[in-house]
Amino acid sequence: MIWTILLAGFIGIIYPLYFVLTYKKTNDSIKQDDRFRLIDYKKTFIIFWVLTILILVNFFITKTPQLNFYPNFGTISIILSILVVALSIIQYRFSNVTYETLDTAKEKTKDIYFYLPKTKGEFNWFIILSISAGICEEIIFRLFLFEFLHENVNVWVAFVLTNIIFAITHIGSGKQNIINVFILGLLFSAIYYFSGNIWIAVFLHIAIDINGGILGYRIHKLEKNQ
Repeated sequence: MIWTILLAGFIGIIYPLYFVLTYKKTNDSIKQDDRFRLIDYKKTFIIFWVLTILILVNFFITKTPQLNFYPNFGTISIILSILVVALSIIQYRFSNVTYETLDTAKEKTKDIYFYLPKTKGEFNWFIILSISAGICEEIIFRLFLFEFLHENVNVWVAFVLTNIIFAITHIGSGKQNIINVFILGLLFSAIYYFSGNIWIAVFLHIAIDINGGILGYRIHKLEKNQ
């Protein structure tokens, strides 16, 4: 149990603190030199999987907290799955930028555009990172941290704390976006909690991230061709 507590403390305190202390330097480096964008993709990929592996090892050793990896095919899961697929398709259609909608799309992504992929190589890595984020962050926050907190505090407190920490780790997307990320985290948590199926949240998380990358990549291509 002590290892579970230490891991929860690391993820709940040290992990978000790392982003708070480093995001300005990271963002400035990327804005000044595009090469740092790909470097950060790879660094973040490694961080995600190291934490996920630590959680899995801890689970196999201690069995705490209980991690429910098994998909649930109940009525709620089926309904939510259909809604998530529909939402992902709609979002993809909105990422189809044209010259007429270019300015609107740039305004929509102004806080994160510097981080979105600009080259084919960056785009490929962004896809890998998006899939990793969907899998790893849902395991880190929804399966591990939420379940750990749920075992020790009221479920609604667990909901809020989990997603405050989740939002803080996304501070690099802009302080004004933290509330949006918090709300999005609540959505992921609600999907998992009410369906008992983490993979629905994983799929939606991946779809949102990938569509963000597609949008940024298309904006950049249109700008180059103007």
